[in-house]
Amino acid sequence: MNKLIHVTLLAHIMARPMGRIVGFASEDSTGTGVVHAVATRLLELDRDVWWIQRDGNDCPFPPTLEPKEMHRATFDWHNLLNGARWLLTGGRSILGDEEEFSSWSAALTFAELEGTLNAFILDAPFERFTDVWSVVVPRIRQMHILLLDGKEIDEIARLENWPIDSSRKGRIATLERIHRQTLVPHVIGRDIEQGWAADAHAYGIAEAPSGEANTYTWMGSVMDGLIQAGHVKGAAQEALDSAKIS
Repeated sequence: MNKLIHVTLLAHIMARPMGRIVGFASEDSTGTGVVHAVATRLLELDRDVWWIQRDGNDCPFPPTLEPKEMHRATFDWHNLLNGARWLLTGGRSILGDEEEFSSWSAALTFAELEGTLNAFILDAPFERFTDVWSVVVPRIRQMHILLLDGKEIDEIARLENWPIDSSRKGRIATLERIHRQTLVPHVIGRDIEQGWAADAHAYGIAEAPSGEANTYTWMGSVMDGLIQAGHVKGAAQEALDSAKIS
């Protein structure tokens, strides 16, 4: 390899900050999706946010978002995730073509190997919810955060043959059951219509008013709160409270 090219590539790899948040939404070439919205909020909160693009390259957020063709073999996941603290993805990548789905699946696997925590936004069209959930279930132990809305909580109860209770109390109870069954460290639910948000976690359940912000902007604030609070017992409550007022 030409020495200058080698030095340039090495400098690019070295420039990736340790502890960064990495967004990957293979289906989103326009920057309008939910993963992009969460990443935008995290950047506003002064987090180091990077984006993995469809051509296998990464860059500081916001990306160029050119609608390039995707091939799973172009992604060097070891380098793309090396030193990253969080990988942020969403359910619509599951519904893409074979290259998009395979790339998303590989990202989760390599994140686990690299010690990168997965934050996953379910975000599935209602008519495709079963398709997305059936893919998520065998990979659920690879996730550290799972974000759901009220209707998605009900749909999971239906698919798992659990009692469906669409009240605030019932949905939060289902959220807790999802946490117990999956062991995802933070199963986060939010229902703006009913006015609540909750995080089922290892220490119990944290609850707060939902606030009025867009759910994905709100989720960025929750992630920022969890990062600030760390792994202490009150971290989930602090994160929900900070998102309510941000």
